[in-house]
Amino acid sequence: MTQILIVEDDDAIRNNIVRLLKLEGFETVAAADGRQGLEQARTGRPDLIVSDVGMPGMNGFELLAAVRSDPLLVNTPFMLLTALDDRESMRRGMTAGADDYLSKPFSRAELLDAVNAQLKKKERVREAIDSGVAAGEERLRAAFASRISGGRPDSVPVDIPASAQTEELANATVLVASIRNFTSLAEKLNAAEVSQLLTEYFERISEPVLKNSGRHIKFVGDGLMAVFVDTLTGSPLPAPRRAISAALAMALATHEFRDWLEQRFGGRALPPFAMGIGIHGGPVTLCQLGTQQTKELTPVGDTVTLASRLEDATEEKGWTVMASEHTLAEAGTGIQTGIHTSLTLPGRNLAIDVAEVTGLVTTMEDKIHGMASLTERASEISDAVRANSDITARAVKGALDAKLSALKDLRFDASSEPVRLKGYRITRKIGAGGMTEVYLSERESDGLPIVLKVLDSRGKEASEHLVRFIQEYALLCKIDHPHVIKIYDQGFTDEHAYIAMEYFERGDLRSLFGPNLARSEALTVAREVAQALSAIHAHGIVHRDIKPENVMLRGDGSVALADFGIAKSMLQTPSMGLTQTHHGDVVGTPYYMSPEQATGRKVTAQSDLYSLGVMLFEMLANRRPYIAESLELLLAKHLNADTPALPEVHAELQGVVNKLMAKNPEHRYESAEAFLLELESIAPAPEISL
Repeated sequence: MTQILIVEDDDAIRNNIVRLLKLEGFETVAAADGRQGLEQARTGRPDLIVSDVGMPGMNGFELLAAVRSDPLLVNTPFMLLTALDDRESMRRGMTAGADDYLSKPFSRAELLDAVNAQLKKKERVREAIDSGVAAGEERLRAAFASRISGGRPDSVPVDIPASAQTEELANATVLVASIRNFTSLAEKLNAAEVSQLLTEYFERISEPVLKNSGRHIKFVGDGLMAVFVDTLTGSPLPAPRRAISAALAMALATHEFRDWLEQRFGGRALPPFAMGIGIHGGPVTLCQLGTQQTKELTPVGDTVTLASRLEDATEEKGWTVMASEHTLAEAGTGIQTGIHTSLTLPGRNLAIDVAEVTGLVTTMEDKIHGMASLTERASEISDAVRANSDITARAVKGALDAKLSALKDLRFDASSEPVRLKGYRITRKIGAGGMTEVYLSERESDGLPIVLKVLDSRGKEASEHLVRFIQEYALLCKIDHPHVIKIYDQGFTDEHAYIAMEYFERGDLRSLFGPNLARSEALTVAREVAQALSAIHAHGIVHRDIKPENVMLRGDGSVALADFGIAKSMLQTPSMGLTQTHHGDVVGTPYYMSPEQATGRKVTAQSDLYSLGVMLFEMLANRRPYIAESLELLLAKHLNADTPALPEVHAELQGVVNKLMAKNPEHRYESAEAFLLELESIAPAPEISL
């Protein structure tokens, strides 16, 4: 049921309004002053607020300002009640963002007409937004699918019906902004998080556009477009100057937005957040879309296209704001620039002179006239931001999910073109098991072979695997070490996930084990694994599953530590939500498990050293130190049994192995570096294989 909040200090008027509206079937709540009204609004989220102007404490103007500054109430229709001859209050209220006013005294018919008009207006806006959801989402899905496959769609894709009515602007300045690498960023978040990110971002960068009198603001995907026109603002400042002022303020808002990103998604290994802005001026055509009532005007034409192309070019140039020299010439004095160059536009026999905009020296006139109040469409713009955020989140996730889902049923044969995904060519399937499909791929930029693991993350058990997928990337993206597996990329949707990692043609270390493994090879492996442990421990990461199957062989014979699916950061905070294990959980592989892991006690860097000791013993002795007929007996040996003796030829390494495999973590090497130092002191032995 529609709820209307009445805020009026006169008991008789308030009760009369409540009675009239209840008789018409509306649910009403009432408050005697602005402070009570604001509390009622925040609690009940009404569909319409009707407020008197003159009230003790918080008056109607102050209540209106509080409502418009509250993110949850900003779009609520707001009517003011004013005295018949109080024109100044009427103007002040409308300027402050009121949607309508009603003069006292008023009749029943006048009240109902005004209330119904505001409720119908709100419904029309909602219908206009909803009517474009299906087409807009499908268009964005196609655009993001193109990006995922290596294509590059237009920055602001807009469909214009042939029957659309148009209006010509002889000279306007167009600003186009877009998020850098949005697809890569969105892959690291779920759909709701993408929507939240976009809403927060667009609300922050829209404010400078509105304050500089930007009009016809459009939100499409991760892009924003706005038009600045001299004749519509009444400001003596030229449109190009206001567009540049808005762009620089947007850049500042984006910088501050990174702090919000860090607070909200810190530890999620998001790519660096950046934006690009292109500005160009010239003729613009405004096309009317939707109904006559919504009057949605969409800017199109060469000027819009060129501004979009300049925005594209900011990524290649590494600039934040790029403006055409034509725009700069009309912007007035004080525009600070960096590099000036000529840009050849792809697909066109056209070169345009451009410059990097780095700052603006403001004048007193700028300060007086450059910051306009919110336009009368501020609430509709806010609705558009939220609608766009939801559509974009679904589109980018839908495109990726469709791509990953389709891989499972593809047949890879000689006659088929390789499937493309995010800069990788998928050539064939090399493995499958449970919820995971493994594909051999090539990186398009250099032909480097890549392993692509795709996880079907539907179901409770699969969701736990998804968390480990996310964790592995979040941990490893911090580390660049020759003996740690390289993780190149990761993305996930609500139902699938992928991770692109280094390919090891020779497989894992187990293939080396056997009587022909020389002592020097065993020590080299132990040394390189210890170096990898030193690197990950320096980042506060414990692997927790050191075993031969998680040590991979490269073509040159070196090894790399892999499979961080159950690794745990010793530095992570509870808000990161990455690990699925808790105190008392047993994780790892029993044959290589430390005593503290076997009993669910705290796991530390020394736990990894124990597992390395077990592996070193196995390489030197060609057998595991402990074997048993049951898991319970095996774990008991890890807890209580002495370390077995090595073959006599390796006796001088017995002390090293004993120290690595000490039952008490405090009796082991204090660090991987300490173990490496001890290895250096051991003289090489004759190459005698067992």
